[in-house]
Amino acid sequence: MTQLRENIFVEANMWLCMRERGKLVPGSIRDGHNAFTVTGKNWLSKLVAWSTVGPTDIPFTNRRVRWIGVGSGSQLEAPTVSSLVTPVLATATDYLRPIQMSEYPTSTSVRFTREFGTSEITIAQVPVMITEAGLYADVQPANGGGSEDSSYDPINLPSATILDPTKGTNALIAYKAFDGLSKTVDFTLELRWELRFG
Repeated sequence: MTQLRENIFVEANMWLCMRERGKLVPGSIRDGHNAFTVTGKNWLSKLVAWSTVGPTDIPFTNRRVRWIGVGSGSQLEAPTVSSLVTPVLATATDYLRPIQMSEYPTSTSVRFTREFGTSEITIAQVPVMITEAGLYADVQPANGGGSEDSSYDPINLPSATILDPTKGTNALIAYKAFDGLSKTVDFTLELRWELRFG
C-alpha cells in the first residue's frame, strides 16, 4: 500500500521601509524570510484545536496576531529566539504597538501591517537605529482579561494571559534581524509581516 504524505509548512516573511511625507526613502527597504519561533509553532498548534468539545466548545487559546515591536539588537534568526535582544520603546511607555491592518494576498496567506508614525520610536527626538523586529500573538486586552473575548486561555492562564506592551521581554512568534535603519522624526516606518501556509 502506498502512503501519501503532505508536508504543511508556515513561511514567515517581513518587509519594511521608511517614508518621508509619504514617499519611499531610497535604500530603506528591508525584507526576507525570518524565523517562526517555537512559541509561534506552539501557539499555532493550539489555535487549530478545541480544548473541549460539547455544549459549550472551549478553545485552547484565544490569541491572534496582535502586536509588532522593533529593537536595536541582533541575534541569529532561529526557532529558539524568545524575544528581541534590545527592544526599543515605540511610545513613552510601550514597546509593542497593535497591528493596524490584516489582509489576505492569497487564500493561504495573511499579511499584517503597522506604520510607526514620525513621533513613534523616536520619542526623544533622537535618531534610533532599528535592526530587529518581532511579531506577537495575544488575546484582546481591552477589558483587562475579564471578558469572554480575552479571558480564556488555559494553556497560558494565569501568568501570561495578556502580554504587557510596556515590557520588552514578551515572547514573540516570529523574528527578523536586518541591516540597520536610522529612524528619525522625519520618517515613518512601515512594517509588513506575511504568513504563508503551504
